[in-house]
Amino acid sequence: MSEVIEFMTFGARLKSARNSKRLTQHQVADLLGLNFTTISKYENDKSQPDNEILQKMAVLYDVSIDWLLTGEPGGATESGGKAKMYFDGEVEELTREEAEHLRDSLEMFRLLKEKRAKYGIQRKSDK
Repeated sequence: MSEVIEFMTFGARLKSARNSKRLTQHQVADLLGLNFTTISKYENDKSQPDNEILQKMAVLYDVSIDWLLTGEPGGATESGGKAKMYFDGEVEELTREEAEHLRDSLEMFRLLKEKRAKYGIQRKSDK
């Protein structure tokens, strides 16, 4: 019987670190002086940052370069356990799939909110 080992890619670690700081790809790109598509390429494992950008990302995300590159614990601020959500004072444990779905949904919400603010668009419920 073979055991399946879960592997988090470099890009997935970047995205996880960015989301833990509640930053959008656009915000990170602005802070690092890059185009947001470059950040997207890093997070989708289509490209790798140079050493200078990697160092800046580690500082920005408050993680070690080692963790970004290898996923070895110690540099990351993650608990190492299951993802947890606090809702009405109650702790709810989440599966990795649930946590990733919520993180992606939150990122989409923030991007839409930022876009609406930029163009002065109000939601129907805000009128």
